Amino acid sequence: MAVQWTTVDLYEALIASELSLESKIELNDGMEPNILVQLAEFGDLPVQITVSGAQLMVSSALWEASQVKDLAHFNEQALKLNPVNSLSNIGLITLAPGRDLYIMFGELSASSDLLHIIEEIRVLADNTIEAADVFSDQLIPSPASSTGAAT
Repeated sequence: MAVQWTTVDLYEALIASELSLESKIELNDGMEPNILVQLAEFGDLPVQITVSGAQLMVSSALWEASQVKDLAHFNEQALKLNPVNSLSNIGLITLAPGRDLYIMFGELSASSDLLHIIEEIRVLADNTIEAADVFSDQLIPSPASSTGAAT
């Protein structure tokens, strides 16, 4: 019989799993509780997990839209990447009026096996790191990155 996960039940299962040996796992209570997993093998990349009804969403922030040089070109490239990117997609959410955030996300049934959920967390983290590398040339350089030592 499949388990229909709630946020709290999934948090407790993740804490009891091998994932807790290599990650920091926190439950964020609130109006819409979520789980934050920081994966040591991916530089403590934060991955957020939300359970809502029959759906479980795993996501990680990429960058704000204001950091992208050419939004139209980036959006086209992201749409072309989505069909070939295993288990993950790039999306855009609104943080506040005029402030959008690109995310990497994947969705599963809230009755998915725990091992499949853990696999989704790891694959999404890997895809987030890969996307950050692939799209780095499409981002506006931050002032900190342009003040590096001269070669």
